[in-house]
Amino acid sequence: MGENEQRVFARQSSGLIRTLSSKDTFLLNFMYLSPAASIAYPLTFAIFFPGSNWMLATVIGALMALPTAFMYYYIGMLTPRSAGDYVYVSRYLGPRLGMIQAMVNIFGYGIGLDVQTEQSLVIVPFFQTLGMVFHDPGLVTLGNNLVNNTFYYFVSTTVMILIIGAVLLLSMKWIARVISGLTILQIVGTFVIIAVLFSIGRGGFIGDFTSVSTSLGGPSYTDITSSYKLPLSFNGLGTLLLGIMIMGNLFIYNNAPIWVGGEVKKGSKAIRSGILYSYVFAAVISLVLVASIVDVIGQRFFIQASENGWLTSSGAGIPVAPYSLLAFVIIPTLSNTPLLMLILISSLTWFVSYAFIGGLNGTRAMFAVAMDRLLPEKFLDVSPKLKSPYFSVLVFLAIALIFNYLEIYQGFSLSLMFGVISYMLFQYFIASLAAFRASKTAGSLSSRLLVSSALSAVSVATAIGLLLGYGGLTYTPSGFGFQLFSGNVIPSVLLLVGIVVASIVWYEVAKYYRKKNGVDVDMVFKEIPPE
Repeated sequence: MGENEQRVFARQSSGLIRTLSSKDTFLLNFMYLSPAASIAYPLTFAIFFPGSNWMLATVIGALMALPTAFMYYYIGMLTPRSAGDYVYVSRYLGPRLGMIQAMVNIFGYGIGLDVQTEQSLVIVPFFQTLGMVFHDPGLVTLGNNLVNNTFYYFVSTTVMILIIGAVLLLSMKWIARVISGLTILQIVGTFVIIAVLFSIGRGGFIGDFTSVSTSLGGPSYTDITSSYKLPLSFNGLGTLLLGIMIMGNLFIYNNAPIWVGGEVKKGSKAIRSGILYSYVFAAVISLVLVASIVDVIGQRFFIQASENGWLTSSGAGIPVAPYSLLAFVIIPTLSNTPLLMLILISSLTWFVSYAFIGGLNGTRAMFAVAMDRLLPEKFLDVSPKLKSPYFSVLVFLAIALIFNYLEIYQGFSLSLMFGVISYMLFQYFIASLAAFRASKTAGSLSSRLLVSSALSAVSVATAIGLLLGYGGLTYTPSGFGFQLFSGNVIPSVLLLVGIVVASIVWYEVAKYYRKKNGVDVDMVFKEIPPE
């Protein structure tokens, strides 16, 4: 195949080096799943599903995404290349769908890079908490300004994007070291959170919250829970829908090693550790976290505080916005500064993990598309010193910075859940179909890939269908559908349609241009790219 590859592909070798070990892939994928960051947001939707069982919903979410995890494990062994999803979607479903899938990743992660750092969910409560503990109103004000002041918000998101870009410019070996260090810190912090919550119990949490809140003129724990009027009898449909929300926000993101497959050491051990072992570990951690929320923090309190806050009508109370799990878990540690600082510092890794993985996905997609001659060869430039595809990284950063400005200063925001649903469709559903097609020629993996990909496609399609269907039926100002599609839905749809149309047009133009230069692009997609 060597001579044919040299003739067909833009380069004979990718220039990327296989450096990622089993430990690296495990930590990489766990950081993408990030249970502490991901579990709280879907639980805020429980207000629309009174009577839903949160523990059962978490199990449902994990089981619904399990076939996708196995599908990625098998396809990862079959096609160990960077930008793996793009590679096998373009080979088994055709280059047009492959191009769409690649561009959805490039622009989806580029547009959302500032959102993925989640200033309001971690960095804001970080400064608010420091201000409260050290009696420094300036830090509280700084935290508030990071989201309320346009200039502060723009500067902070720009700085975060540039930091992420600086890391992405490093070699994969150093990126893995950074991500591994942050992930270990995140795991330690998560264990501390779990230990703290279970050690104090419900009574301890109630006492701690009431003591802190009332000392600041705020409501007691009972004041907040007494306003919860929804029924608590078991709701099967609500439990299923909540499970799908958890799946779509947490468990479905289990394919980080696939996007750097060409940089993972050969053999099934690294892929198994990165896809399956990390998934099981994250699922167990998620269940324990949900148990701590249910048993210690309390469902009624969590829903009411997340929905309405915990300040009085005059603004008195704890000056930390309860928008993420972090705001709740700091309450019992306010009098223990070392534990509090450990939790606060580890929380800084929660959401930035998505930005790192998203950046890897986007840049590796550009690199793979260029290898297939659909982007200029400049995107294949690998720095001899840094050992990274620096040009792809710089273009990705430019996309992120442009949309960061458009979002903050021009109001170009996207619907979060619409983005999640779209990504499930264009990433995981299409990938499942490609894996199903690939199973016909997968040799010894054929039957396992066939079953896992079929179940994955059915599971993802069912999740999307139920969310869209129920969302449509409950699209009222106070209904689930209204919250599900909150944000600029029409611009979100138009952007998605634009990406799809632009991808197809780009492919046809690139194909025509390459043909004029004597290159048959169709031949590219009959072979797997070189390592």
